[in-house]
Amino acid sequence: MRPLRRLSLDSMCVAVLTLSMALSSCGSSHPAPSGHATPAGTTTAGPTATPPPRPTLSLDDVIMEGCPAVEVGPVSPRYSAVGNLSISIPQRYTPLDFPDELMPNGTPNAPYQIPASAVTSYRPNPPVNPSLETGYVLQVCNQTSVRHTVTSLSVTIASFIPSSGPVTVWHICQDGPYDTATKYTTGGCGGAVGQVDMLAATLPSDSTGVSAPAIVNPRFGGAPLPIALGPNKSIELLIAVNGLTSQGTYALRFGASVDGAAPVTMIPSDGAFLIAPAPRVWTGTACQSPAMQAQIPASTQDTYYVCPPAS
Repeated sequence: MRPLRRLSLDSMCVAVLTLSMALSSCGSSHPAPSGHATPAGTTTAGPTATPPPRPTLSLDDVIMEGCPAVEVGPVSPRYSAVGNLSISIPQRYTPLDFPDELMPNGTPNAPYQIPASAVTSYRPNPPVNPSLETGYVLQVCNQTSVRHTVTSLSVTIASFIPSSGPVTVWHICQDGPYDTATKYTTGGCGGAVGQVDMLAATLPSDSTGVSAPAIVNPRFGGAPLPIALGPNKSIELLIAVNGLTSQGTYALRFGASVDGAAPVTMIPSDGAFLIAPAPRVWTGTACQSPAMQAQIPASTQDTYYVCPPAS
């Protein structure tokens, strides 16, 4: 499970929506003024508070007609044939996943300018501390004329490269970059999970090759596997990944079994990520101190900075 960013609880909210029990989070430190940039193609998102208890979902709540488009990233997902079903290649659930951006080691304790493109098109590479608490989405589509069953899903650590030493980051959510033109920092974050079945895989260690089955998410509930899909039916599965607690770079792989056959390996499309349990977080709010303001050139153009936390 990813470490929570340094957000106050009054910047987050969670609501249960309709019988499908959609999870939603939201918040902002300031209303975005005219010209204030937010990540393109997003509503911004961040760590979520614990949702209230909810009833166990029935499959009728989450199985859909046809194979509707999945909009969880800047491009449509690719699909792989797994037995007689089509399953989208796993990718982190972008509407609730805004990882931290890695900063260079040894950055001086002074205002650090962030390129405007990194703010308006926020896609950290590598992503640091992605939101594994919501995790990865897969859409399963039955486009045949007979019933087929998703027998099992699993998550495996394909590789883990441990690292040590300090990790410095900034993020786009609350306390994100300070804009010299508006004199605001980026606001809070929000997003939602709609009509999905929520599962979780809890890995017992951080070792390469360790695997865990995807079962009902213990926090959010869901319908357990196996799941049978009738003709022209589909389901979206949101798989949290728990247990990754050591600093280092992880790559995952998924295994999907259909109709009891041997699992087919699926590699997430968004690649490896870095887990840093105790990062040093630079913020836009820190840039509003008199000492940092004295070092930031005045500008009427959108120019972005983050600054070191107070010692």
